[in-house]
Amino acid sequence: MDSFILALFSDTDKLRPSTLYQILIGKRTSSVLSYAFFYDRLGLFQALPQLNEREYQQTIADLIQQGMLSRDSDGLLLKRTAANYEQSREMLLHHTDYFRYGRMTEEAWRFVRLLVQAAAYQEVTNQYIPVENTPLYTEPVRRLIHQYPEIKKITHRELSAVFAQLPAEVADFLAGTLSGPDLLGQAFFQLLPESVQGKPWDNLYVGAAIHQFLALVEKESQMVLFQGLSPFLNRNLNQSMLESRALFLQGASVEQIMEKRRIKRGTVNDHLIEWALLDPTFPYQRFDTSLLNKLPETSWKNSYQELQELLTTDFLTIRLLQIAQKRGIRC
Repeated sequence: MDSFILALFSDTDKLRPSTLYQILIGKRTSSVLSYAFFYDRLGLFQALPQLNEREYQQTIADLIQQGMLSRDSDGLLLKRTAANYEQSREMLLHHTDYFRYGRMTEEAWRFVRLLVQAAAYQEVTNQYIPVENTPLYTEPVRRLIHQYPEIKKITHRELSAVFAQLPAEVADFLAGTLSGPDLLGQAFFQLLPESVQGKPWDNLYVGAAIHQFLALVEKESQMVLFQGLSPFLNRNLNQSMLESRALFLQGASVEQIMEKRRIKRGTVNDHLIEWALLDPTFPYQRFDTSLLNKLPETSWKNSYQELQELLTTDFLTIRLLQIAQKRGIRC
């Protein structure tokens, strides 16, 4: 656990330990999500939903005592790193995306495994033991096979294209779980590199590998793989947020969404902020983007009161402008 906690810190940013804990367990508030985004930790949102707070706080205290972290009124700063965790740290911080894929990570890959197996056995035999037998996976695979008679060729072509874009280590790791007539896929725990076999690195490594795969597939909406995975990816999203997003895209204002959905302004704000955090194409132009010119650099380090006094606008606009600035959007 020590090396994992240290991996959450950088050499420059001070992080609030309480907020970091809320990120890891997945406390879904706009303030926690925004903080995670601003400090490049959004991919770790709900990465460890069962993390024990007492154990977490004790680990922090031990690391401070060992001189690896320092604490002041602003938060915690990394002072000294643990040896031999740099590669895992890079995988963790840059490739996990539990915010986007966390709820359905395992389910999405179980679907892929069954689809690949079914496609591989096409025109060979239908007498095999499927890796999955529940309708959640068998029904979408059956529909794809019925819709695309050449699913074997299609799956091979698309998987090859996606795997070619992955780091070789990740591609080999994922491919090792796939089955066909001449190959029985292994479980993830059998394939884990030795360096990540301890907790929580084992689960995080698996998550990072699958998330990289899903992110590449999601960019290719014409793929049959994307078509099959879409229901799993959509179930990962906040369904209430999607309803508010649909109304906003139809031209409804925040007040109209409140009235139509009978929800509070704070809830609508949360939905729009979550949408902006998920989607780089969020329609910022619906708000006063000219205020971006007045935002101080790294505005997320300023308090809301300071920004409200500077911009004299509402909370939602300020938060969306901060997100736009972090994304490098200009008015």
